[in-house]
Formats: sequence, C-alpha cells, structure tokens
Amino acid sequence: MPTPGKRPMKRQDWCFWANPVVGCRVRLAWLPAALGLLLAGCAGITGQGRDGGQLPACHIIYDAGSSATRLFVYQRTTSGWQGHRGPVTDALADPVRGIRGKTMQDAGAVVGDIVMALEDLRHDGPAGSTGEQEWPAFDWKKQCRIESAAVYATAGMRMAEQLRPQASSQLWHMLDQKLSAALQVDVTARTLTGYEEGLFAWLTKRQAEPDGNFGLAEMGGASMQVTFPCRDCEASRPVKVKGGTLPIYSQSLLGWGQDEAWKKYAHLPACQVGSGNFDPGWTAADCALGMEGYLAAIAGIAENIGPAGELRWYISAAFSYMQDTDVDDYCRQGIESSFQPDSACFRAVYLKNVLDTLGVNHSVEKSDVSWTLGAVVCTDTRCLKAE
Repeated sequence: MPTPGKRPMKRQDWCFWANPVVGCRVRLAWLPAALGLLLAGCAGITGQGRDGGQLPACHIIYDAGSSATRLFVYQRTTSGWQGHRGPVTDALADPVRGIRGKTMQDAGAVVGDIVMALEDLRHDGPAGSTGEQEWPAFDWKKQCRIESAAVYATAGMRMAEQLRPQASSQLWHMLDQKLSAALQVDVTARTLTGYEEGLFAWLTKRQAEPDGNFGLAEMGGASMQVTFPCRDCEASRPVKVKGGTLPIYSQSLLGWGQDEAWKKYAHLPACQVGSGNFDPGWTAADCALGMEGYLAAIAGIAENIGPAGELRWYISAAFSYMQDTDVDDYCRQGIESSFQPDSACFRAVYLKNVLDTLGVNHSVEKSDVSWTLGAVVCTDTRCLKAE
C-alpha cells in the first residue's frame, strides 16, 4: 500500500524539534525559547489541558504488520475506547526482509515515516484513490494524556528476526530511539508472539460480544491465527476478561498467511487464474495437492475445538473477503481480481480448505476486527497477569 503524502513540518510543532528523523533544526541561540515551546507543545503528553483539567487517557499503538504499518490512537471515553486511525506507512520489516524494493539502506526512511505519522494524524489526511479522506484529524497532543505508546510487529517481523536477527535488532533500536525522542515518553517496541496476536484480536471482538463463548479465525498475509476459550487445552493460558478469568487457546501458524502460502504454490499450474479454461477436468483438489502437511496442523487445532456447535465462530481479516463464487470466478472463468490478481485462484482454494479443515462454516459472520484495540484492553487490564 502506498505511503500517504507527508505534510510539511511546521515550526510550531516543537515536540518534534529534536528528532533527527523529522529533521527540524533549532539554532543554539534559540534553545531556551525552544525548550519553553517544547514543554508547552507537549502539554497533552503530560496530561494537563490548557484549562488545567485532566485530559482523557490515550494509548498510542502501531500495528507493524507484514504488509504495512498502521497507526491508531485509542482515547478513553465514558462509553469505552474510541479509536482514531492514522496514516498507513510501509511495513516495518521490509528493509530487513529485503522485499518491496526495500533494503537496510531504507531503514531510516521507513522509521522516519512511522514517527512522522503521529504528526500527520494531527491534520486531516489527503484524499485517497477513491476520493475519500484517508484519515480525519485528531490532535492527540491537545486532547490526550498519553498512558502508553507501543509499536507491535506481527508475523512479518517474526520472519525477519529469524532471517536476519542482527539487522532486526538494529531496526528496533533505531525505531525505539526516534519514537521515544519524538514522544518524550517510554516506548514499547517489540514483536508480538503468535499467542498475543490471536488473543488481542479475540479481545477486540469480545468488547462487542455478550459473552466469551466464541472462536475467531483470522487469515493474515504472513500467518493465520485461531483463538477460542478452552478449559481442557494444555496450551490454554488464563486471561483476565471482563472482570473474570478465562482459559484462552490461541495458535498462530507462521508462514501460512495467504501471501506467504502463495509463494509455496505459485509455481503450480493448477493454482493459476483460469486453470479451468486450460484443463476442462480441473478441480479445486488439483490446486490443493501438497497442502496435506499444513492442513494436518490445522486439523490438530480443530481437535481442540471440541464438538461442533458449542462455540459460535467468526472469521476475520482475509477470510472476510471470501465469496462463494471465488473458485468459479478466478479458477474456472479466469476473471481478474482487483486485489493481487495473480494469486486469486490459489486464495479461493486455500482459504476454503483451511476453514473446511477447521470445521468452521464459510457462512459464519465475518468480522472486521483490529487486534490493536485488544492490545490496549490487555494493557489497561493487565490481562495476562492472571497466571
């Protein structure tokens, strides 16, 4: 996804003056005045409004995903957490993984865009390709008392850390330094475990559910997660949820998100768009050849779910875009998809097979959830301190 255009830095934004990534410079002769302006500009960070009253608590959180980095600021209100979505920038792990045209020489620019997203959020975003505004302005400096700031990476960075641990460490250090300097608060910058990624998405969904008797399956680009309450599962962990404690099972399968899985099957003729046009005898099973090992891991998760019907299920992320006609449209008819057209036939077969193996019906409710809210809820309630 392209990085939104950057708004020019303004001299009055002195909270960012010392950040070498942003590049604002202050002459030594201006230093006393600049420090005064810096403290005034950071009043929102210290928690006091201009009228002397206490500002609402806010949590800054970046979703450093495998395809992009997304900024959110969550503000506490009387009715719960209100989310403010900010700019989308390049994936944090791209320079380490050497993908999408990035190398470690681009690490500073990638980190700089991530830091600058906070300043950009204070102003209305530009119009996107559809003509809609990319994000509405939210001046967190004036409207927030920052309680925490975190950059959490997911499966893309887990892969990067396995591939190039030293470069990954350098990138994290650079990001921690620049973002801490910009915010003047401690920053948590790390990669989530697979368990946390699934749990946080489940906790997000739990905020709108009457009880915790449900499971959530989500398909990402680099991994997929399956999360549900399970008292008899050895891998379950006690989690504080809505004032009680619930044993939650959460499993993440690294490398089997739809983008990474496609890399394993891109060479197969039977998984190409329009395969049915070239082979009248084509079936979805032809594309599924070789998936047995992975589907066996899915079957292992399914064994923990228990009898069908005891849990209600929701599907999220890439699963949310599934249509019953996908196999016919992309594999048999060769219709070009508007999203990643080359892998459209494979995705149609792959996502269906995963859900079939889990025993989750394709027609269950699709849910648009972001794990970032669940991460804030967990931070606020210390949800994993139940152990």
